[in-house]
Amino acid sequence: MRSFPFQLVNVFAESHFGGNPLAVFPDAEGLGDDTMQAIARQFNLSETVFLSPAREAAARLRIFTPSYELPFAGHPTLGSAAVLHRLGRAGDDFVLATQAGPIPLTHRDGLFTLQANAATVRPSGLGLTDTAEMLGLSAADIVAAPEWVNTGTEQLLVRIASREAVLAARPDPLLFMQRATLHPGRSIAYLWHEENNVATVRLFFEQHGAVIEDPGTGSACANLGGWCALNGRRSLTWRVEQGHAIDRLNVLALSVDAAGTVSVGGRIIFVGSGVFELPDS
Repeated sequence: MRSFPFQLVNVFAESHFGGNPLAVFPDAEGLGDDTMQAIARQFNLSETVFLSPAREAAARLRIFTPSYELPFAGHPTLGSAAVLHRLGRAGDDFVLATQAGPIPLTHRDGLFTLQANAATVRPSGLGLTDTAEMLGLSAADIVAAPEWVNTGTEQLLVRIASREAVLAARPDPLLFMQRATLHPGRSIAYLWHEENNVATVRLFFEQHGAVIEDPGTGSACANLGGWCALNGRRSLTWRVEQGHAIDRLNVLALSVDAAGTVSVGGRIIFVGSGVFELPDS
């Protein structure tokens, strides 16, 4: 048998059972694509991340959901950073290599922070009524037509008129897969409302015909920061709260500096470790 150690961590966690769970394989060299996908399906978490050596970075990341690989995701990147830091393989300022490019990271007083790529944005073609129907809301709850935003992983961003409306959203699965689809098998939308520097957010995605809610989403938080930067909302620091509706609070730190550079951070709690065994190939 071949043995591969893994760590279980909760990312964006303010308490031991908060945050977004993640499995990190710090020594994944030798695992093939199909095997990594199968392991991610076995764990059945939002993402499982596999680390291998990289010349230009502390490690190279491969990030898998139970169904497909992602070029970038925030909570796997930050969780990997915490595992590497704990193992003594990364200091307080380092870079991780993702398929979306190199991601700079810092560690300060227990907070791990990533610097996101510059954002691109494109229209969705959806109107207020179309969007509201898809989300189980009224047209008055939608501030503006949603847009596709990308700082590494493209997602549909929907600005909502109130915190109450964000929490009241109940997506219609059929309409969601018709209107929030990036490509077949990838339907995703991020709802957000900000007031007094606190943003309330939810992320929904399609999995096997059902609409699932993610507890905490760093890539979407980065996309929100990218949207802010592109729309002149800079020199900001927000507390981003996610997971209320599924009783799994996540707290993310979002900042956009005067130059438009986006940073996303959070705290990571270690909750377990183990060894995954595979038959000899």
